[in-house]
Amino acid sequence: MQLNKHIAALCIGTFCLGVAELGIVPVLTAIANDFHVTIPQAGLYISAYAAGVCAGIVGLLAFGRNANLKTTLLIAACLIFCGNLGASLAQNDIMMLAARFVSGSPHGIFFALSAVVCERLADPGKASRDVTLMVLGQTSANLVGVPLGSLIGFALSWRLIFGFIAVLALLLILALTRWLPSMPVVKKPLSNELSTLKSWHPWFILSGVAIGSAGFYAYYSYVDPIMATVAHMPAASMTLIMFLAGAAMFIGNIVSAPLTKYYSDVALVCVGQTLIAIAVLGALFYSDVAWIALTSMALAAFGYFFIAGPMQALIIAGAGDAKVILAALGQIAYNGANAIGAFLGGEAIRHYGFANFSALPGSVLSFISAIVFISLLLRYPRH
Repeated sequence: MQLNKHIAALCIGTFCLGVAELGIVPVLTAIANDFHVTIPQAGLYISAYAAGVCAGIVGLLAFGRNANLKTTLLIAACLIFCGNLGASLAQNDIMMLAARFVSGSPHGIFFALSAVVCERLADPGKASRDVTLMVLGQTSANLVGVPLGSLIGFALSWRLIFGFIAVLALLLILALTRWLPSMPVVKKPLSNELSTLKSWHPWFILSGVAIGSAGFYAYYSYVDPIMATVAHMPAASMTLIMFLAGAAMFIGNIVSAPLTKYYSDVALVCVGQTLIAIAVLGALFYSDVAWIALTSMALAAFGYFFIAGPMQALIIAGAGDAKVILAALGQIAYNGANAIGAFLGGEAIRHYGFANFSALPGSVLSFISAIVFISLLLRYPRH
């Protein structure tokens, strides 16, 4: 399977964003201790990142909807550099929140426009495959970047994780400059783009995306304290735990890519979302058993990235002139829900006193999302 240069460049970006987004998970306790805040308060660093994603997308819709795609992606790469450099140098809780907000601001822009770039440059019938390959950078981050960051964070300093991303962002700027062609957007009347949004169909999909993403992050944001305080696994094992999660995400993405040739995007999303719901429910009740806690985490991670490519393709399928807008709204659905999910998981921990209760809102939301997509599949079984 050939990986075109433009996809390779985009993969560098999604790798950076994957480490930036989830690299904080295994070192959340260490950061909380350094800044003298509680675990639920440290969970706000995850929420701040997701809030930044939404702010970035709003900026894209307001000011960059008709800008050259290459130019906008280069601006996003610069923001990746600035935000993560700021996180690596943060000296207190407020500075970290601000840095995480800036770090998140290019995330939705980059993923949304990368999906559009892949769709525009793909060979006939290969759009879903190319979008899934673009997401491969993020799954590779979870397989290699996050565990390596965990190891470095525990051995040396968590600050080096964000410093590494900042350095890699410079390589991203170079790769985009050399490998991505100039891609001006054909300007269309705003009324043409908004006409797609008058249908219930995209909003139904976006609601399923948001609910499912909130469910996953309500649980996954607190894997570190779950493994440490409920499963009673040593802190030194977090590197291996993150490698297991990353491997599950990577395999989920790899398994999904060839299946897009044989099954519809919505069918694949149904299967993956149902698996996530079952896994998170298992984490709620059985995280005190170490092997079940690990299996639940791995299955949830597998499912989330099994549906990553098909979900992105599903959002912009049939979007017509509104591809940029729908891709952007999809990122708001993903990441705005991530912020809400991390908050709900933290509130559940604060209320019940045990980290595994973050999976309570996680399992409920995950099952609701599965029902949304199953109902869509039943209505349109061939599409």
